[in-house]
Amino acid sequence: MAEVVEFNLKVKQGHYAEVLSLYSEFAHAYIEINPALVSVLVVGDEGSGLVRGIGVYDDHVEAAAVNSDVFMAAFMDAIEPLIEGAPSRVLLELVHAWTK
Repeated sequence: MAEVVEFNLKVKQGHYAEVLSLYSEFAHAYIEINPALVSVLVVGDEGSGLVRGIGVYDDHVEAAAVNSDVFMAAFMDAIEPLIEGAPSRVLLELVHAWTK
């Protein structure tokens, strides 16, 4: 069954555009190298400093393995000084998806 990973960042003031750019670059590159990653959305709200990535994976094992990926570790190192606190990561079961 497909799994959704929601990964939320609280950006420090003045770094929203930089984090959004880093996250978008990471997501674009990661979908190219990880065949289990089916789709990715990167969304944000500058006013609240929220940047959120939503990735859909083929299965739970692949979604959970992202945490130990060196590509993810490099991304985390790049954003660490630009965010407040630890990122929030939630695994969700994909129930329905529609696209046009």
